[in-house]
Amino acid sequence: MDEDNLLESHPDLMDPEWRKHARTDAWLGAKKERKQRARGPRRRWWIFAVLVLILAVTTTAIVLAGRRPPAAPAAPNPTHVAQYAPVDLARPYANTPAGTWPKGMDGIKSPAAVAVGPFSAEAVADAYAKARQAVAAAHLDTAVLTGHDPKAFLALFAPDERDQLTARLAAKPAKDKAGFDSYVTEIADGYHLLDAGPRTFGTLTARAGDEPGELAVEAKYVVAYAFDNVHPEALTSPNDIVSFLRVDETYVVATSPGLAKGSRGLWLDGGQSALSAVGCAAAREGFLAPNYANPPTGPSTGDQDAPGYYDPKYPVPTIDGCH
Repeated sequence: MDEDNLLESHPDLMDPEWRKHARTDAWLGAKKERKQRARGPRRRWWIFAVLVLILAVTTTAIVLAGRRPPAAPAAPNPTHVAQYAPVDLARPYANTPAGTWPKGMDGIKSPAAVAVGPFSAEAVADAYAKARQAVAAAHLDTAVLTGHDPKAFLALFAPDERDQLTARLAAKPAKDKAGFDSYVTEIADGYHLLDAGPRTFGTLTARAGDEPGELAVEAKYVVAYAFDNVHPEALTSPNDIVSFLRVDETYVVATSPGLAKGSRGLWLDGGQSALSAVGCAAAREGFLAPNYANPPTGPSTGDQDAPGYYDPKYPVPTIDGCH
């Protein structure tokens, strides 16, 4: 038999693995070939381990390079209430702009008190405190909300202003005529707020008043109210249980020595307000009720989601969804 054929048919030469190593040894040269033969399989296993390690590191780097961080959950839209979203009475403000608002008056901020015109920083701080008391008494105090008793609210004002407000709070709402609902929030009978309590978002800003001796505080804010419901599983949106009151108003602290004693103190110098997602029948009577009090309708659109309902930097909307 031909000697070349014998070599080619040798079992070692027929082994592909052996041929691979033979080609590698030939490339490394005679000296390295002797070392390879002296160390045998141990040398080959060491090379194999290094290759596996390099492959593992490379693969990990490729995977990490190609990986993108998971998308962060979408933050609630600050000017929109989801038309279709789960309603959770334990977290009633979820999926509404009020989801991140503080409870009570903590959401209505004022800057550090500094002197304004002839008024000292202390006088400005006192004006902020008086305005905060009035907002809380009008829209957060249970005596007004559920007891429909405005005495604590009225007691905050100058005597002359108190007399005028008392007459206004006795008036029922009417078309083109301000009633008690323009000043205070009263919950309609038969409806109850959740323990989560109202939440607020807004600002107080001091300025010199229009008359000498007057210090004004511009209040721009929203109050959100979450109502209880015995069948939350039947609701389709937080709009059904969360109502919003949007207010712009001006408080004036009158301190001029030339004023009559009865005119000195806090005054409410005009304002405007709008409601969103409320029971319309109750609203016409001056009371606040949830949206689920309305007959079933399709999704609300247009002005119901005007940003001014939820963000005081926008103007107060002129349409409240109840016609």
